[in-house]
Amino acid sequence: MSLEDTLKVLYGSYMYPARLPIKIFDLFFSKVNLNGPFFDPFAGSGSLALASYLKCFDSIVWDLNPMIHVFVDAGIKIIEGYSTKEITESISKAVNYGRSWLPNGVEYWWPQEVLDIIGRIWGFFRDNLAVFNPSNMGFEVYSDVWSLYSIAALYASRKLSYADDSVPKWYKSRYKVSKVTKLLSENSVEKLFWHYVNRKVKVLSRVQEKSPKLSCKPEIEVKAADAVTINDYPEKIAGVLTSPPYIQAQEYIRSFSWELKLLGVPETLITQLKKLEIPYRPPAKLSILSTSYDEILGEVEPRFKTLLESYFTNTLLVLEKAAQSIKKDGVMSIFVGEATLRGRPIPIVKIFKEHLANKLKLIEINNTDVDDEIKKRRLFKRRKNLNPNGIKTEHLIFLKKY
Repeated sequence: MSLEDTLKVLYGSYMYPARLPIKIFDLFFSKVNLNGPFFDPFAGSGSLALASYLKCFDSIVWDLNPMIHVFVDAGIKIIEGYSTKEITESISKAVNYGRSWLPNGVEYWWPQEVLDIIGRIWGFFRDNLAVFNPSNMGFEVYSDVWSLYSIAALYASRKLSYADDSVPKWYKSRYKVSKVTKLLSENSVEKLFWHYVNRKVKVLSRVQEKSPKLSCKPEIEVKAADAVTINDYPEKIAGVLTSPPYIQAQEYIRSFSWELKLLGVPETLITQLKKLEIPYRPPAKLSILSTSYDEILGEVEPRFKTLLESYFTNTLLVLEKAAQSIKKDGVMSIFVGEATLRGRPIPIVKIFKEHLANKLKLIEINNTDVDDEIKKRRLFKRRKNLNPNGIKTEHLIFLKKY
């Protein structure tokens, strides 16, 4: 099975608002004449780690969202052939577990009759599978099944909630409230929960069956980290492949707020992480060497100036530090769309290229347009927002370090 086919089935393991398009990985690997490791400081669901693993390359992936630990660990376990029977066996124990645990505020998102089983599921997880450690933004793991259990249990938990199924972000819709109420009037809570668990386990089993058997075991470093403030970047990187946020087209902590709460991430930490999402943070101390940037700042309405300053200074600070970690003849590949601000196009790609060329002497070796309406990157349609029509063209740029 090809890399593209394998990633396609892996992507189906859990809903995520924006993943790197599968076709760009072969393009990236073909441009880099070095054997890794590869690095992504805005890794999202960790697609680069899975693609690199399938190619037997080492990788390092960072993201602000601690969910990256779940996605990468579960993806690798599927590739390695971890038994999905372990998921159902663990959930069988959890359904009858004697100690319940639920975060505050669950009554808004779940019907009262669902809370008992949800509480047992996540009480069992905390006591027997893994616990989140805020000091290192990772999970202290007690059982190897923890990440696959998380995928199945989160899926079932969300299906029984009032959160709309059509968007990643937690949004309580009248339709979903009506749907869940009707389902519960016709079925027992446990029967419904198992229905969704079994549905997800079947998906994971199909993914596992289609995954290639590898003879290699590449190293993967996964870190939930604020790439803007951290200075301990990796060294001697062969290539960087990353997709920074697009102006305001990102709310990934908000999208996974309740997944994180169920996994035991403290609400105070989730609130802090939300404030660190670009561009909700203040502008970074970085002089941007781009005439296009200077021009756009001089033309936009004053109320949008700080937003653009925050976006470009913070994003380019990360890209700079990532580029500095690349060894000679390595490649930085950036996948980014041409977003608009109140209907005005913002030349993100041009500004990135100008700054990185002027500051670090990175030379463009190729530019690939990806014509694709990014429907899955719009959390809501027909809502008043700064980019209501989505992003129709994305660019995959390649910059070489000589």
